[in-house]
Amino acid sequence: MNTETAHLSAAPVSAAAGHETRTTLITLMRREFWEHRGLWLVPTIVAGLLALATLVSVSFDFHGNRVPTLGADQKLMVLNMSQMMFALIIYVAAAFVVGFYALDCLYAERKDRSILFWKSLPVSDGMTVLSKFLVAVVAVPLLVFVLALVSQMAAFLIWELRVATGNAPDVVRFDAVAWLRGVTVIFLITVLSSLWYAPVIAASLVLSAWIKKNPLLWSVLGPLLLVVFEYVVFRTGYVSSVIRYRSGALWKVLAPHNGHSGENLRILSDLNWADAFTFPNLWLGVVAAAALLWAAARIRRYRDDT
Repeated sequence: MNTETAHLSAAPVSAAAGHETRTTLITLMRREFWEHRGLWLVPTIVAGLLALATLVSVSFDFHGNRVPTLGADQKLMVLNMSQMMFALIIYVAAAFVVGFYALDCLYAERKDRSILFWKSLPVSDGMTVLSKFLVAVVAVPLLVFVLALVSQMAAFLIWELRVATGNAPDVVRFDAVAWLRGVTVIFLITVLSSLWYAPVIAASLVLSAWIKKNPLLWSVLGPLLLVVFEYVVFRTGYVSSVIRYRSGALWKVLAPHNGHSGENLRILSDLNWADAFTFPNLWLGVVAAAALLWAAARIRRYRDDT
C-alpha cells in the first residue's frame, strides 16, 4: 500500500516538474526574441520586401524580349520555383542574423554584466544555453518557413491581380497539389538544415561563452589560422576540407544529380530524402552539437568576467 501510494504521489510531482521545465524553456526563448529583435524583424522585413517586389512589372526577359507564352506544366514549375526562391532568400538573410546571434548572445551577457542578474534566477546554465540553441535551430527556422509561405502567397495574389489588369505576363498558375508539394519540400529542407548546421550553432555558442573579446572575429580568424598553419607546417588541407564538407556535403547527398539545365528543375520531386535523413554524418553532427552544448553550459557556469 505504501509503495503504491508513493508511486501515485510521485506521478503528479513529476508531471508538474515537466510542465514547469517546459514553461521555463518557452519563457527563456521568448526572452531571446525580446532582447534580439533582429531574429524576427529582419526575416519579416525581407519577406515583406519580396512580396512587394511583385508590384514592379517584369514583362521582358534578360535579353529584352517579351516573355513567351508558357504551358500549364511550365506555369506550375514557376510556382514551385518561386516558392523555393522566396524561402532561400529569407533563409539566407535569417542565417546571417542567427550566426551573429549565436556568436554574441552569451558573450553579450558577460560584456554588459547582465549575466549576474540571470544567474541570480533559479535557471540552470544548461537550460539557458539550450534555450538559445533552440531559438537558433528551431524557432527562427520555423518562423522563416511560415514567413516564406505567407510572402510567396501574397506575391502570387499581387501578381494575379496585375495579370487580371493586363500589367503583368501570365507566367504562373496555382495548383493545390503542386503548392503543397513545394511546401513539403521547403519544410523537409528546413528540418535537414537545422540538423546539419546544429554543430555549427553549438560551436558558435561555445565561442560566445568562452572568448573574452570579439567572438565574431575569432570565428573567422580561428579557422583561417588553423588552415594556414596546417598548410605551412604539414602541407595538408584537412581543416579546409572539413569546413567545405560541413558547408555542403548533405546537399550533394540530397541532390547528387543537380546541375544547371532546365531539366533539373524537377529537383522539387526527385530529391533523395531517405539518403539525406539516414546520412550518418548528419546524426554524428547532432551528437557533436549535444557535446558542444554541454561544454558551452559548463563554460558559462564559471566564466562571468567578474
